[in-house]
Amino acid sequence: MKFIKYSFLFFVFLFVVNKGFAQQKTDSIAYYVTKISQVNTSNDLEKAYQFFQNNKLNALKNKHKVQVVYNLFQLSKIDYKFGFYNTSEANAVEALSILDQIKKTTYNNTLRRSLYNHLGKVYKEKNMYTLAYDKYNQALALTTSALDSLIVYNNISNILKDKTDFVAAEQLLSNTLNMFNRVESPIEKARLLDNLGLVQLKLNKESAFNTLSQALALREASKSTLSLYPSYKSFSKYYLAHKDTAQAKVFALKAYNVANQVNSLSYKLDAIKLRLQLGDYELSNQYFKWNDSLELVKQHNQNKFALLKYNVGQSELKSQVEKTKKQQFQFIALLILVVAISLFFILQSKHKKEKLQEVYATETRISKKVHDEVANDVYQVMTKLQGQTIEKEVVLDDLEHIYIKTRDISRENSTIDVNQDFEDLLIDLLQSYKSESVNIITKDISKIDWKTVSEIKKTTIYRVLQELMTNMKKHSQASIVVLVFNKKNKKIEVNYKDNGVGSAEKKQNGLQNAENRIQSINGTITFDSDINQGFKAFFIV
Repeated sequence: MKFIKYSFLFFVFLFVVNKGFAQQKTDSIAYYVTKISQVNTSNDLEKAYQFFQNNKLNALKNKHKVQVVYNLFQLSKIDYKFGFYNTSEANAVEALSILDQIKKTTYNNTLRRSLYNHLGKVYKEKNMYTLAYDKYNQALALTTSALDSLIVYNNISNILKDKTDFVAAEQLLSNTLNMFNRVESPIEKARLLDNLGLVQLKLNKESAFNTLSQALALREASKSTLSLYPSYKSFSKYYLAHKDTAQAKVFALKAYNVANQVNSLSYKLDAIKLRLQLGDYELSNQYFKWNDSLELVKQHNQNKFALLKYNVGQSELKSQVEKTKKQQFQFIALLILVVAISLFFILQSKHKKEKLQEVYATETRISKKVHDEVANDVYQVMTKLQGQTIEKEVVLDDLEHIYIKTRDISRENSTIDVNQDFEDLLIDLLQSYKSESVNIITKDISKIDWKTVSEIKKTTIYRVLQELMTNMKKHSQASIVVLVFNKKNKKIEVNYKDNGVGSAEKKQNGLQNAENRIQSINGTITFDSDINQGFKAFFIV
């Protein structure tokens, strides 16, 4: 983010003043911040990720919230560079929530402004223009210099351009010209003028040529070869719009030469695409070849970075601070309390007389599950703790296993309201199992009029799908799950398929519960699974 590029030295200086940050070398922080802003290879970002991840853990350990915020911000920028926009958003939002808990200072406001501006970029990439616009305006309210304001205004104009609101974009950029005498950066001035020239071109204004010329002159004076590319591209568009194909090709070729000079594959592809639009098909084969190469590089880098994050996470897990026996017993007690509270609310929700039998069955099933899967495990951990020697990591693994079982019991038996917006409820359920490694695809779910479906059928459909998705998450190792919904007469049909490892056993774990639920309302369900052939289920209610 260019906004941060011009202010990171200020960040570094203020962090050095902080108590815990004095132990770190300022030049190391500046080095990795620069690597994020000016990426040469994916390895640069990976090393920066490890550096700021370690810094974040140290800051958490020392309870230095401002440092945690700063490192989350840098991690968010790295995720953005790799294209992991959801993770980038999550880190930025977490950083802002921590800032809300601490005292407002000049530096904290600077961090907040930078996070707002970064979130604006994230939401723009996600095509969430309203949110992007709001975040840019929140950043604008916190700017303290003309340069910072100019950068944010330019970002806002890009939102307006994407929404084809060229009149508003021109007005905004024209007003921003008034602060040029207070801005020293020729690159940022040129960027704004180039945007303004393109907007004026869209509005068929004669001033577009002079505006684009001013931008080009500033870039030529700055002697920055890379910055010349957008100006050459803009002039090619200008001449193409005025049907001067010859001049359009001249500037397209200049853009192509700059892309080759700076050796940027993405710029090369963009330049060739521009030449193809002008009828220069000589490089068409090269375009497809490079485009395939770029996609492969992007995918490789994303996979490599995802693996790095996983390894870092595993390393963090192994390096957890050892717990004392007293703390372990307290954690066990807390888990038991969570189970008790979950059971209490489940029992309280079953208050209608006509559902007394269902309550009894639920109590029996939960009690057995708590006894067989939780209480026995808790007792086993307590027995281990009474021994003379014990590996604490083993105990922590056992406690995590108990926690997961407790959470699953609570989730499986919590109350669901199926009377309103059942389609949204189903979609939320299915999407909760989606991740970077698992893609959930639904078909024709919107074609069913869920308001005409009875409450007991909707509850059964919800619970059965929950069982199927949980079974998939735990056992299948699937990367794709497809669910097709259909309604014939008054019957609802659901067809489930995944590409997981499958199993020779058709009814493992919660699948028997799913079958019991279907049969209780006179429905039918069939399972089809073989090893390495995926898993299929089809039910009618």
